[in-house]
Amino acid sequence: MANETLGVHSPPSYILPSYTLRPVPRLVPWLSDFHLSLALPVAAYWFMSLVFWYIDKKNYFFRYRIHIPEEFKQRNRVTVAEVLRSVLLQQAIQTALGLFLGYVTQAGDQYRSEEYDIAVWAHRVHRAKDAVPWILTLVGIDADTLSRNLDVYTTSSALFTEKPFTYFSSIIHPYLGVGSLTHGFAPWEIQVAKAIYWVFEPAARFGIAVFFSDSWQYFWHRNLHAHHHKIYIPYAFGAFYNTLAEAFIIDTIGTTLSLMLSGLTIRQTMCFSTVSVMKGVDDHCGYRLPWDPLQWLGEQDTRFHDVHHQSWGIKSNYSQLYTTFWDHVCGTVCEKSEGEIENLYEKGRVLARERAMAEGGEGGSGRETNL
Repeated sequence: MANETLGVHSPPSYILPSYTLRPVPRLVPWLSDFHLSLALPVAAYWFMSLVFWYIDKKNYFFRYRIHIPEEFKQRNRVTVAEVLRSVLLQQAIQTALGLFLGYVTQAGDQYRSEEYDIAVWAHRVHRAKDAVPWILTLVGIDADTLSRNLDVYTTSSALFTEKPFTYFSSIIHPYLGVGSLTHGFAPWEIQVAKAIYWVFEPAARFGIAVFFSDSWQYFWHRNLHAHHHKIYIPYAFGAFYNTLAEAFIIDTIGTTLSLMLSGLTIRQTMCFSTVSVMKGVDDHCGYRLPWDPLQWLGEQDTRFHDVHHQSWGIKSNYSQLYTTFWDHVCGTVCEKSEGEIENLYEKGRVLARERAMAEGGEGGSGRETNL
């Protein structure tokens, strides 16, 4: 790309660096990053599901289970085979759609424009700096006087050999410290621009993706999610059990729009989609594991979502996957106390054991496996 010049308020003008875009080297030599971004969430879904299936099978961590095996057998209204077929079909359709969109948009990350982008951000920072004297004037502070006083103070004091106030002085007075400018920008402006480019801009993109995804999930969840609730006792690989219509609207369209609106790169998409899938599986795993990092992300955890699957909590706790923002805004957080919730869970366990005993099962042992 040809050089461009940005006229800035501090001479000389800065000439933007030229660049030629190149494809980002693949993470896996034999698979493009785009195809990896489609495969990794699916692999994560089944890997985590198998881990929790194995935990169920071996009856590990029984003390952390929310439900006992008898409840799983009695209360769910859909078979494991039906759930498997539904999830596999949904993933096949979502992958096919992803391949189509990738082909149409020629999806792929490119690099070598980093210096150019940082220079653009430095220019924006420089322009924003010019507003500081005006803001100080609005609150009754004379920027020129303050700048000169700080400059004299840092020059005369041996305690400030590195002159930490010089940066502040150069901000409040746009023409001080011109000698320290590099190609029209002060060193601190370049550092701020780098921080924005490498840290704050990606964080903002992830934040937009999380907020839109959670918003989409919440409002569709309240109006179009009945089929999923044939599973009263959640388990890991039932996380994405839905009708094809529900899955397409809630998951496929919602995720696609969140990625498009946030502007995540392919690798950022890979991270966001994979973590989202892992969080969804974890929310349905049926275990409150104190060492599970996915359950440290906030109020929206396995227990919070499990309440939503119960007949007494189905009209509350709609939020998925990351935040409970909309539940609090719309007043749909479950209002029952911890004691009331635990009593309802225990009532369900007792009833399941009694039914199992009446049917001649091994009720009361609590040592059966789920699947």
